Amino acid sequence: MQITESLIIECLNELVMNSSIKQKYKDYYQGNHSILNDYDMQDSRSNRKLIFNFPRKFVDNETGYLLGKPVNFVSKSDDKTIIDCIDRNTGHWDKEHNIGLRKQSEIYGESYELNYINTDGEFCATILTPIECYVLEDGTAERNVLLAFHTYKRKFDDTDYLDVYTNSEILHYILSGDSKVEPIGKHNHIFGRVPVIVCPANSERKSGFDDVISLFDAYNALNSDLVNEIADHRNAYLIIENAKIEEEDLLKMKSMGIIQVPKGGAVKWLTKDINDSFVKNELENIECKIYDMLDEVNFNENWASNTSSLALRNKLLNLENRVAMRQAFMEKVIKERLKNLFTFIRKKEGKDFDYRDVAVKFTRNLPTDLVGLADVIVKLKDICSQETMLTLLPFVENPKLEIQKFASERQKKDSYDNHEVSVSKGFGGIVV
Repeated sequence: MQITESLIIECLNELVMNSSIKQKYKDYYQGNHSILNDYDMQDSRSNRKLIFNFPRKFVDNETGYLLGKPVNFVSKSDDKTIIDCIDRNTGHWDKEHNIGLRKQSEIYGESYELNYINTDGEFCATILTPIECYVLEDGTAERNVLLAFHTYKRKFDDTDYLDVYTNSEILHYILSGDSKVEPIGKHNHIFGRVPVIVCPANSERKSGFDDVISLFDAYNALNSDLVNEIADHRNAYLIIENAKIEEEDLLKMKSMGIIQVPKGGAVKWLTKDINDSFVKNELENIECKIYDMLDEVNFNENWASNTSSLALRNKLLNLENRVAMRQAFMEKVIKERLKNLFTFIRKKEGKDFDYRDVAVKFTRNLPTDLVGLADVIVKLKDICSQETMLTLLPFVENPKLEIQKFASERQKKDSYDNHEVSVSKGFGGIVV
């Protein structure tokens, strides 16, 4: 499509509008909740503001649950070279990158992956967020990317820069304060399409915790009110009935620890009665709703020490369903990345690979019953391939490489055994 200054300005306006909305989610993840600005302050009273950062806890837990174990790749046609190619070009950075990409997606509702070739001629990727990046899609069911751009600053430089990505070029601009763009250069890229991939958190592209922000606010406010109420509780008042005591006498009584009142007089403290059961029940109710709405499990509860991995998975069923949908989006992103990688390999090495030949395998980051898995593998060894079986084991990062190592060790062992047999025969069957 034709890139004009008016189109760029229109997209920039969309970016400014979207980033102002998305900034709220970043603030909540970083612990800057609305209570910091909206809490009702009381003069001459305790005004502590408590923040319980559930967004960070849930985003990190869900990301770790899905991507805590490295993603494995299996060739459907048993092509060893295609797996070696992926591991050689992305194995040194993709685990950390996948976690960061998924985390930003859960925070903002969507994040973006920019594929590029670094100064050493290596295939790389970086993460962009809706705060600084805008993607224009064609509106079809495939949601093809027509163009993308991101704004940035350089260190010790107050100038705002803009890079625009098209199917064949990267255009460079400077943003001026009067909403104008000044072109400063351009260069071609090799991918043949816009090298920016959209990673949505869900089909609605909403933040993973957007639906429960009001519950976060209520939990923070209720805890803050309770702590301030307890803090103000120390300001109890002394009541003296049917007596009048001069101010100088009060000071004497305080130093001596004695209060004298006439007959019929009484002295007592005025304190507050706090219904702690009501407050506790309400806090537990809100906390329970937060976990329910996000399909999370509260691991701070008392669990039996011998809880099996199967029982744990049953507890995590709702979270598993939620993460399974996220996995489908993540798998599509990785396939798009492989498509760009294989374009790079074709240009650089002249080799043709089909991204559709690669199966992406995710392993949940859970305590694993290795004995049970080993039993399953033994029972299925004559039904499924060894490579497929190895993808079930959480400690095996590259099944294809593991098979090669196993074969190499077996070959060395067989060679050693044959050598021992030949030596024993040379001594008349007696092993020395």
